Amino acid sequence: MMGLADNRTIAILAGVLLVQLGLAAVMLMPRDLDVDPLATYDVALADRIVLSSGEDAPIELVFDEEDWFLADGLRADTSRLDTLLEVIGSDRWSWPVASTSSAAERFEVTEDAFQRRVALYSQGDELATLYLGTSPSFRRIHAREADSDKIYAIELAIYDLPMARDDWLDKSILQPTGSIDSMTRIGEWSAALEGEGNWQFVEPEVNANASELSSMATRFETLRVMGLGEEAPEAGPDLQFEVAAAGETIGYAFYRPPEEEGDEESDESTEAETPEFDTEVRDTLVKSSLRDEFFRVSSFTVDQLAKPLEELVQEDAK
Repeated sequence: MMGLADNRTIAILAGVLLVQLGLAAVMLMPRDLDVDPLATYDVALADRIVLSSGEDAPIELVFDEEDWFLADGLRADTSRLDTLLEVIGSDRWSWPVASTSSAAERFEVTEDAFQRRVALYSQGDELATLYLGTSPSFRRIHAREADSDKIYAIELAIYDLPMARDDWLDKSILQPTGSIDSMTRIGEWSAALEGEGNWQFVEPEVNANASELSSMATRFETLRVMGLGEEAPEAGPDLQFEVAAAGETIGYAFYRPPEEEGDEESDESTEAETPEFDTEVRDTLVKSSLRDEFFRVSSFTVDQLAKPLEELVQEDAK
């Protein structure tokens, strides 16, 4: 039988175990750290953001009721902005990695030396200014708020903060709202959706390849631009469309780049001659009735939309 001493020993060991478990629970419980987080402000109040690199032209983004816009009024890429604001406004950055002026210079988060400066404003007043600098590891970047000496390593990369306007542009800016139910290629043909997936030609009266027309409609519904065109095309459009979706008719005009002007290869040319390459970028452009601007678009997209009528006709079964 177990003696009294054994029972006492078991009781003591059980008590020690309970104390250890209690200490472990306390250690694992969330604690309020006596350290300020990176964000000492509410990023949800921000309605204007100015992004600078010290070299490139600043990128300005403005919030208007429901969406973010670039300074020129073009809708901005909300997902990119949401990521930025979520990261810099997070309360996860509780442990600063440094707080000295020499570290700030080394990590490039000073007023005079930074890789990115993010200034946030609310109703005309400055909300906060952040300096983002070197990267300590993959997808992490040093960050410091202007009013604080504390430097943090946050989950961002320098390529998350590009300095090209087109990188902040909403690439779906020319997409129609809703599904397309009719399409017309000006001067060529018109088609309408007569039931789910059942596309039919209205003019000319030929059998439609419903799959091809459905794919074409999808290209408009998912149309993504690459950025703004630098200048308006000199010649007229190569192909024009009108599409109807959600009760709205939208016009699209596509412009292929001009043919390269060069001398034809001469019979007198020799292998010893150094070939000349044309390095000028010629953009394929699109103009929509939704916007006044010309946008750059993939030439592959235009090639697919330019399919001749015979490729859109359903061949008769033999």
